Parts: sequence; structure tokens; C-alpha cells
Amino acid sequence: MRLRYTADEGEYREALAVLAELLSPGDAAREGLVEVQRLEDLGGPVVDSWFAKSLRESGRKERAEGRREGRREAEAPARREQRATLVRLARRKFGVETGKKLAALLEGVSDPDRLAEIADLIIDCSSGPELLGKTDV
Repeated sequence: MRLRYTADEGEYREALAVLAELLSPGDAAREGLVEVQRLEDLGGPVVDSWFAKSLRESGRKERAEGRREGRREAEAPARREQRATLVRLARRKFGVETGKKLAALLEGVSDPDRLAEIADLIIDCSSGPELLGKTDV
């Protein structure tokens, strides 16, 4: 059972050594080595399944990371456009200086919810300093 359900190759080898010792205690090594060789042959599918499982898991992780990266890359232009629109609106409502300061504040913001909150602030605030005071990003 221990051989069948080992987690990795090292644990498998350790279980195999214990089994070999049980099969050939002491110096009756020749017969025991033959048995160990047969056991290693039987263990091939177990070891192969570890490698296959490992490859599947790493492939899944790489695909998931690739999808996340792809989404980030696809969303980046939209976020830049949102930031530019917010700066344009702030500049139009509060003046060029407020627009410049807001642009600097928004440079690293990519959270769509935060950008939406700032859009609401542009509408709700009555002055540039008020907007910039509430836009603590």
C-alpha cells in the first residue's frame, strides 16, 4: 500500500527499500536484489503517473497564468483610455492644472472600481482642490 500511494519518487524509493529489506533480510542480497528489480519494474507506472501528473499540474498553472496575463494585457489599453477620459473631464471642469495633477495621481491606477469612484468624484466635487483632496490613490 505504501508503494502504491507514495507522493513522490523519494518516498517511493524509501518504501521500496523497506520492502526489499523485508524480502531479503541480512546478507541474502542476491535474491532480494532480483525482487527489488522486479518491484522497480512494477513501480514504473507509478513513477510515470507522478511525472504525468506533475506535467498536467504545471501545464494547468502555466495556462491559468497565461490567461491572467492575457487579460491584463487586453485590459491595459482600456484602463489607459479610462484614465485619459477622467483627466480630460477634470481638466474641462476644473482647469488644466487640476487635470495635470489628476493625471499624475492616476498614473498607476488600474482598478476599474477605483476609476469609477474617481469619475463620480469629478461629477460630485465643486472644485479642483476638493477633487484632488478626495482622490487619494
